[in-house]
Amino acid sequence: MRHGFVDRPARDAAEAVRLVCGIQAQEAAASRLGVRSRSAEATDADVLAAIEDRSVVRTWLMRNTIHLVAAEDAKWMTALLGPMIRRRFETVRWPQLGLTPDVLDAAAAVTPDVLRGRALTRYEFVDGLAEHGVPISPGDQAPTHVLVHLSAIGLTCRATDRGKDATFALLDEWLPGAADGPRDDDALAELARRYFGAFSPATPADFTTWSGLASSRAVELIRDELTPVDVDGRAGYQLGAVEPANGLRLLPAFDNYLVGYKERPFIDDRRRAEVYAGGMIRPTVLLDGRIVGRWQLRRTAGSTTLEAIPFINLTSRVKHALDAEVADVARFLGTQVTLVGG
Repeated sequence: MRHGFVDRPARDAAEAVRLVCGIQAQEAAASRLGVRSRSAEATDADVLAAIEDRSVVRTWLMRNTIHLVAAEDAKWMTALLGPMIRRRFETVRWPQLGLTPDVLDAAAAVTPDVLRGRALTRYEFVDGLAEHGVPISPGDQAPTHVLVHLSAIGLTCRATDRGKDATFALLDEWLPGAADGPRDDDALAELARRYFGAFSPATPADFTTWSGLASSRAVELIRDELTPVDVDGRAGYQLGAVEPANGLRLLPAFDNYLVGYKERPFIDDRRRAEVYAGGMIRPTVLLDGRIVGRWQLRRTAGSTTLEAIPFINLTSRVKHALDAEVADVARFLGTQVTLVGG
C-alpha cells in the first residue's frame, strides 16, 4: 500500500496530490483533509493557499468527478479523460437537459468572451451566456453540465471559491504557461504508471474503476514495467516494491483508498453500507490497511468535536494512535478538536 499514509512524505499540497495522481474534491473540505493524510507538514490554510496560488487546480477528471491535481497535470489529464466524460453524458443526460450539440458548441464559442479576465459562479456564468445569445435554464442541473462539458474540452476549470460558491475560469488564463504534457498513448501510459505506482498491488479492473477508462491498452503500454501478483485471489500487478504498511490514519470522505479499487476486501461486508452510503462515501478509520470505523467532525460556533465510531474494540495502542491522529487533525485545521466516542 503506497498511498503515503504511514510516512506521509508530501511536503505540500502539490506533492500530496501528485503522489496519488489527484485527490477527489467534490467535497472541498474532504479533499484538503486528503492532503493531510499524506503530508505531515501541510495545513488547511496551506492547501487553500495552493489553490489560490494555482500550484494545484480542481477540474472534472477521473470518473467524471471533481479532482484536485497538480497544475502541471491538469491539461494532459483533461485531454485524456475529457472524451470519456463527454461520452458518458452526450447521448442521454445532456439531451434531457436541452444541451444539444448545437447548444454546447454555441456555449463553447462564447465562453472566452464571458470569462475572459474573471472567474464567475455557475449562475453568473449562465447569465453571461444569456447575454451572448446562449440561454441555459438555471433551474435544473444544466448550468453544472455545461461547465462539465467546457471543462472536459479543456476550456474551463474551477477557480477559487467565493464563500460557499464555486467559481470557474478559463483554463489557459488560470494556468498561464502550463505545459500541455503528454498526449494520446503517452498520456494513457503516464496515467497507468501513476495509478499502479500509487495503488499497487491492483488489478486492471481496479484501474478502470478508478479512472473510468478501459484498462487493456493502458496495461499493455506499461506491461514491461509491471510485475504480475496475486491481489486477493485476482490476477493483478504492482509497479516497484510494495511493503505492508501498518498504522492508523483518519481518512476523509471520498478518499482515494476508498474509491480506487473495484473489490474492497479491506472492509467487513457487514459494515460496507455504513461507509458506502448511496452516493456518499463517509470518513473512515484505517488501521493496518483495513477500515475499522467511521468518524465525523462536528463544528459549532464555539467548538470542534471529532466523533469516532469504531467497528472493533480498540486496544490501548490503537486508542493512543487515535488520540495522535485527532491531535494532528487539530494541527491541520488550526483549532482545538475534542475527541468523543472511540
